Amino acid sequence: MTRRIPRLEVIEAFIEAARAPSFRVAAERCALSPAAFSRRIQAFRAFVGREVFDREPGGMRLTEAGRECLKALEPTYRAMAQAALELGAAPLSGKITVSLSHSLAVAWLFPRLARFRARRPDIDVAIQTTRSAEAIRSGEADMGVCASDVDVTGLHAEHLLDIDVAPVASPEIAAEFRSGRARLQDYRLFSPIHAPDIWRWWAEAVGADCGPLPRADTYDMAYALYEAAAAGWGIAPGMSATVESHLSSGRLVRLGLPSARYPGGYQLVARSSRLRSAPVAAFRAWLTEEAQAAALALA
Repeated sequence: MTRRIPRLEVIEAFIEAARAPSFRVAAERCALSPAAFSRRIQAFRAFVGREVFDREPGGMRLTEAGRECLKALEPTYRAMAQAALELGAAPLSGKITVSLSHSLAVAWLFPRLARFRARRPDIDVAIQTTRSAEAIRSGEADMGVCASDVDVTGLHAEHLLDIDVAPVASPEIAAEFRSGRARLQDYRLFSPIHAPDIWRWWAEAVGADCGPLPRADTYDMAYALYEAAAAGWGIAPGMSATVESHLSSGRLVRLGLPSARYPGGYQLVARSSRLRSAPVAAFRAWLTEEAQAAALALA
């Protein structure tokens, strides 16, 4: 009797579950309810005949069998998905999708985007806000801007933006610093969840003798930690690309402490095949110009 392989959507559910931070996120990526998504995972497990996920306190983790399945199936699945997307995208040559984090989109890209639209009104730009490179890798996005700690294996990547870090806070807290009555240790510190030790790094980078610093509260978006600082709850590490809008509005103020160049910065990322598209090439050139202008403004 011939054994039938799982339907493509069942394989898709397994791969998304393996790569997403949670089954909930994976279900959303597949546009499925949690119950429907769970049924597809169960169908995949039944086909394999072994457990592919272990349940742990922090969520689901791939078993050894699951890792073997992912290694065998993902390259072919990604190649099929990419081929299908490129075939389907051919008529939409005047539209591109750009992937980047919510904070970078809101604080850096959106204030500049009107300049690109004025230059190239024939190209529609759609924005997908995510910090990972998965949308670029899968072909959902034509290109993106990723922090240096994001896995961009197999993709074209080139340096785009530097990140300078300096402490920022609300005008009221900044006034305390200017008067000499405040120290970092006197306030709550905030850090991005992907860089929980940023304050220790900053102190070492600038040679600041801060003494023991309190453990920082972590936020999953830079925009959120800036909002917390603007509300007067504590002090944030102002990262040059994402803190711009809060500084220009006056809701956050630099404390007059030294800044340091954070390792890596941001990269422009794309599949090499997408860079040959005329609209993508135009947006890439414009992004590079804007990044160079931003660097000159910081110098």
